[in-house]
Amino acid sequence: MASIRITLSEYIQDVGIESVAKDLGTSVSTVKAWRYYNRVPRIKQAKQLMQHSRGVLSWDSIYGPPEEVDSDRAVRKISNADVA
Repeated sequence: MASIRITLSEYIQDVGIESVAKDLGTSVSTVKAWRYYNRVPRIKQAKQLMQHSRGVLSWDSIYGPPEEVDSDRAVRKISNADVA
């Protein structure tokens, strides 16, 4: 199973909503929707995100691992090891 190093939401939080919007030429409201899991990027936007993040983001970190067929976005699951 592929490991998600950082999710799209975490990436946007780290880089900043306005910065991501400017880099991709999209609106702040669109990036906010991605950040708060209301929408997911289109494929073209996902490719741009992966390029602009210089490999930090991947398909899995944007849309979730392929094993999670019921989800259309990556959400980090907190395990007991993460809490301790």
